[in-house]
Amino acid sequence: MKILAVDTALGACSTAVLDGESVLAHIFEPMERGHAERLAPMVRDAMAAAQLDFAALERLAVTVGPGTFTGQRVGYAFMRGLRLATGLPLVGVTTLEAMARAAAGDVRARRAAVFHDAKRGEVYCAAIDGERTLLPVQIAPLETAIGMLRELVRGSDGTLALAGTAADAAAHVLRESGIEVTRTEITAPDALWVARMGLSASEPDDVPRPLYLRPPDARLPGPPAMTAPVRPGTLADLPAIAKLHAECFVDAWDTEFLGRLLAQPGAFSAIAVEHDVPVGFVLARAVAGEAEVLSLGVQPRSRRRSVGTALVRSMIERALQTGAAEVFLEVGVENAAARRLYGRLGFAEVGARSAYYRRDSGPGTDALILRYSP
Repeated sequence: MKILAVDTALGACSTAVLDGESVLAHIFEPMERGHAERLAPMVRDAMAAAQLDFAALERLAVTVGPGTFTGQRVGYAFMRGLRLATGLPLVGVTTLEAMARAAAGDVRARRAAVFHDAKRGEVYCAAIDGERTLLPVQIAPLETAIGMLRELVRGSDGTLALAGTAADAAAHVLRESGIEVTRTEITAPDALWVARMGLSASEPDDVPRPLYLRPPDARLPGPPAMTAPVRPGTLADLPAIAKLHAECFVDAWDTEFLGRLLAQPGAFSAIAVEHDVPVGFVLARAVAGEAEVLSLGVQPRSRRRSVGTALVRSMIERALQTGAAEVFLEVGVENAAARRLYGRLGFAEVGARSAYYRRDSGPGTDALILRYSP
C-alpha cells in the first residue's frame, strides 16, 4: 500500500512516502515556524523523489495533535484538503504516539514514554508497551505525569525509552526510582513513523478530528440584550451584505464574489436587522468538525449596541448545530474593540499570522488566530 504522511504539529515539518515497508521518500526539517510556507513544496519534492503522482497513492496520514494550535492546523488542513481532492482515506495519528513509536524503535526498546512541555507547568504525556497503550495521551502537571508512569512501570524489566522536550526532567526522577531509562533526542513527530502507523491502522470511516487537550480559558456568557434580531441569510440578502461589506471594509466583496463564497460546502450567513433594515452580517463555513468565520461587519451607526455580539452568538450556535467542535477566526492585532468582543464570548488566542491584512501602502497588519470551543 502506498501512503503519504505529513506532520507540522510541533517543532518540525516532515513528510514521507512509503510503499509498504519500503521508504520511497522522506524529508524531515526542524523548525519552530514557517510550516505553512514549507509544507506544500516539501510534499511536492517527496512525491517527485518517490516518482509517484497523487493518483498512485492509496492512503493518507497526518498528525492530529496535541501540538501548537497554528502548526497543528497547517498539516491537518493540508491533508484534509488533499483527502477531498483525491477521495483517499485519511488516517489520524497522535503526535505523542508517533514520538513514542519512534523512540522505541530508536533504542530497540519495547516500552517508550513521551513528556513534552505544554507550558503552564504541564506536559503532554503518553506511554506505550509494545502495541499496548500504557499511558493514554493526556495533559497533566509534570509531577503528576511522572508519578502515573512510575506506578505503571515499577518492577518491569528492560529499558524505558524517553522522548519529548520535558524528557530530561522525567528521566532524572524515574532513575531515582530505580527505573532504567534511555533518553532519546526525539522532540517532534516524524512523518516516517506517522506513515508506518497509518499503514497498520484500520481504514477510517470519516475524516479524523483534531486533538486539543487544553480548553480555552474563557466561556461563552449568557445571552446579551439584543437590539437587533438576527436571522439566517438567504441569496436574496446578497446585495444587502455586499452593501454592508463596503461600509465596513476598504477591500469590499461584491455580490458575485459573495455568491460564490456562500455556494461552497458548509458556508452560511446571518443578518442582523433593525426596523427590517440589515445593519450587520456574519459569513462562516463549517466543514469536517471545524468552523471558520470568513467575515463579520456592523455598519458604523449601529455599533456599540451588541449587534456584533448577537451575530457571533448566532454563528456559534449554527456552527455547533452542524457538528463543529470548535470555531476559528482571525482578528487584526490593532482591532481592540473586536478583540474585546471575542474575548467576552470565549475565544482564546492560539496563534498569529504575520502581515495577514494587507494595506495599499506600508507593511501589512498582523492577525491573531482565535479559537472557541464549547
